[in-house]
Amino acid sequence: MKHACRSRREALLGVEFLLDEDGSFYFLEVNTRLQVEHPVTEAVTGLDLVREQLRVAEGLALGFGQTDLGRKGHAIEVRLYAEDPTRDFLPATGRILTWDISDEPRVRFDSGVEAGSDVSPYFDPMLAKVTSHAPTRTEAALRLAKALERLRLHGTTTNRDFLIAVLRSEAFLAGDTSTDF
Repeated sequence: MKHACRSRREALLGVEFLLDEDGSFYFLEVNTRLQVEHPVTEAVTGLDLVREQLRVAEGLALGFGQTDLGRKGHAIEVRLYAEDPTRDFLPATGRILTWDISDEPRVRFDSGVEAGSDVSPYFDPMLAKVTSHAPTRTEAALRLAKALERLRLHGTTTNRDFLIAVLRSEAFLAGDTSTDF
């Protein structure tokens, strides 16, 4: 669970807790920067967190108050990597020969690659963060799986098929997973 704190002088803070089955909260960390998962928060709240961060940096107040916050639907984000799941997720290199994102289903692709991009051993092999949003968790997972399936991507080994299999697995769809899944 993440909570947003507001202040005129500080950027949005990510305060992370674990929620135990008995309802107890356990503090994990405070992040004073925008988290890489911020598209999930943006999808379910309708807020543009980057815009808000820039407003605060300019000395302006946040454009919303606590009572304006709410959640709508479910969002899921995956990280598409140039890596080989059959080789213990070792990074893969190569040139991206085809990179064609389908218009349907509509999901958010945050990426800096395109056809012709080289994936070298010198940088993080993440190709994209892909986020889906839907009324239910199952719909969000299946929409994300379909978007990944429709992505035309050739030239390097990726974890795409692994992600699709996870998103469509019965255990994941039922929420019957933990970090050892």
